[in-house]
Amino acid sequence: MSKKPELSDLPGLGPKLEEKLREAGVKTVLNLSRAKADKLAAKVEGLSESRAETLIAAAQDALPSTAPPKKEAKPKTTEVKAEKSKKKAEPKAEKIKVKAEDKPKAEAKPKVKPKAKATPKPKKVKTKPETPARFLKVEQRIVRLADNKKKRKPRFRADQAHRWIRITDRWRKVRGIDSYTRQKKKGRIAMVASGYRSPKAVRYLHPSLYEEVIVHRPADLEGLDADIHAVRIGGSVGGRKRQLILAEADAKLLHVLNPGTTEEIGEEDLFTDLDLEED
Repeated sequence: MSKKPELSDLPGLGPKLEEKLREAGVKTVLNLSRAKADKLAAKVEGLSESRAETLIAAAQDALPSTAPPKKEAKPKTTEVKAEKSKKKAEPKAEKIKVKAEDKPKAEAKPKVKPKAKATPKPKKVKTKPETPARFLKVEQRIVRLADNKKKRKPRFRADQAHRWIRITDRWRKVRGIDSYTRQKKKGRIAMVASGYRSPKAVRYLHPSLYEEVIVHRPADLEGLDADIHAVRIGGSVGGRKRQLILAEADAKLLHVLNPGTTEEIGEEDLFTDLDLEED
């Protein structure tokens, strides 16, 4: 009699993992061989699914292989001969010929109309949205390069602005033959240079790739394309003219970058609000 394998006999199974398996309800090698990897990994803490598969395979190999089923014993030749002799002794049944007239006629089956084939539904074809004209005008590779360049761009400050209150933080050109900043010594602030500029193709473009056009009157909107241009109203434009520019831009479907308040407050509404506050 061969000894039954235990959990401690399996390779790669330590005492801590054995305790966790017993707490999960797997107490014998047979139980482990019949378990599923995903369920075992979910029950046992710190056991991955791949490790559970290796443990289950090791448990299946450790179990003794079942013996093949026994073949049925063939009958002896003497018994076969006795059965054949009995069949010969029985009288053969006489074949009775049945006339075609005596045969019962087959009942006529009702004709079934073929079902009409259902027309297949047309498949929905996914159409890609058209890319706007402003994206086609500029190469997207250059846009990505400009974005990466802006991320690495330093903040330009005036020299010695961090030391003296009298020096503003605004950038000023560094002068003086002995200036370490002008000589670009190590540890000094970055100086403004042409190498920090964005590529010419995307220069002065809005982040949404619109071309900004500064507008001061409704007549400046003539000849602008809504797919390419975006309107920015000048700072010196008054409220009444701003409303005229917004109405004209809305009619031409132009995008306004600084619309501000779209509706003017009438005098009647203003006085009614003041009366309510006094009450």
